[in-house]
Amino acid sequence: MKKHIIFIFLIVFISINTFGGNLKAYFTYCTFNSPDNGSYIETYLSVVGGSAVYIKTENNTFQSKIEITLIFKQGEEIKKYKKYNLLSPEITDSLAMRDNFMDQQRISLEEGKYEFEISIKDLNSNDVPFKSTQILTVDYPNNKINISDIELIETLKKSTEKSIITKSGYDIIPYTSDFFPENFEKIAFYSEIYNTNKILGDNEDFLISYYIETFENTKPLRNYKSFTREKTKAVNILLKSFSIDQLPSGNYNLVIEARNKINELLVKKKIFFQRSNPKATPLLIHDDYLNSFVASMHKDELEEYIQSIEPISSNIEIDFAQNQLNGKDEELMRQYFYNFWVTRNEDSPGIAWHNYKKEVNSVNKLFSTQIRKGYTTDRGRVFLKYGQPNTRTPYPMEPLSYPYEIWHYYKIENFSNKKFVFYDPQGTNDFQVLHSDMPGFINNPQWRIHLKIRKPTHIDPDDVEIDNTNQQINDNFNNPR
Repeated sequence: MKKHIIFIFLIVFISINTFGGNLKAYFTYCTFNSPDNGSYIETYLSVVGGSAVYIKTENNTFQSKIEITLIFKQGEEIKKYKKYNLLSPEITDSLAMRDNFMDQQRISLEEGKYEFEISIKDLNSNDVPFKSTQILTVDYPNNKINISDIELIETLKKSTEKSIITKSGYDIIPYTSDFFPENFEKIAFYSEIYNTNKILGDNEDFLISYYIETFENTKPLRNYKSFTREKTKAVNILLKSFSIDQLPSGNYNLVIEARNKINELLVKKKIFFQRSNPKATPLLIHDDYLNSFVASMHKDELEEYIQSIEPISSNIEIDFAQNQLNGKDEELMRQYFYNFWVTRNEDSPGIAWHNYKKEVNSVNKLFSTQIRKGYTTDRGRVFLKYGQPNTRTPYPMEPLSYPYEIWHYYKIENFSNKKFVFYDPQGTNDFQVLHSDMPGFINNPQWRIHLKIRKPTHIDPDDVEIDNTNQQINDNFNNPR
């Protein structure tokens, strides 16, 4: 019977910039379990060749020598200990290019919790060793489905003979960093799911899905999703990749899930990574717009529709949209508008736009003037951004005051009891925001004075009408109806 190795990865990226001052390397480790041979840890160390000290050897070549010490403790007791020297490839010229070199070790470990210490020293340097301590847990329960942590891959190829880097018929060189610079065109990964046959039964169907999500809000990205249908086994292997050529700069998680036939989540695992890709914009991340609701839109429609979504757009989106409008690139406008609604409703972006468009039509009927459409007015923008106010009270003919309205929202975002005062100093039905206690809008302590510009040239402080007007305005604002 073919033996399978079950991998549980506890990947820790130490992102070492310096070891003892000059030596540079990246270190990760993963724990595994073999059903026949028990659990063990596999460590990966990638040394930056140019950062190590090379000295002349007996063979008249140059070589570096790195001392590595691995210690596994439980309390004060050392359970495992390994100390060895890592030699770089030899070079014949001390000024020649020094390639990076890698080390991989396997050490058997009983299940349990360990204090894991690694010490790394350049033996050709006087610098002090670098030391790091991690808490490591090895845990493989047999009574539930488990998924391995995710091993990021630098390169792989079909194996011709079995070695320490062989997994499931491939020679896999792990990627020892969580940072993917611009020159990386794909992210490749390896994972295993085990015990599905014990829990779901032999030869049963189940689904493995994998996707990339944003780190900040764990929102899956539409163009970075896939799945594979599997039959239950002792070990199910997942060896896949995503093209990240168009993935914008940002923080992400790579996620793997297993679900049963009725789509119930069985297990999930994720790993963090960071992408640097200045050429890609986060506002054009989805490219399936050609067959969507935007496909039939004319250029003039697109321009107006993009303008209409400004009240609900972020500052970055507003700037980007303005650039597209100035550039008159119809396809970029189409792609941007589609992406805008996908980020609001990934499953039904067309419905999200249809619902918003109905609000825009309502706003145009309510607030348009002879020269401006309703969605460009202050009242229209507030309405589209926050919805219909709980109370909207117009005051068109108050003595000594311009026409004004007071809008009251019981709840806006994380705020309660917020009000807007709009007024119409020109008499054109283009009411402007004069004052609001909502953050991000004009907060004008003198709004009552500006509202009462229609006052007599000579004001009598004892004028009863003026005093009553002040009281009425205050009452209107403090007690919206």
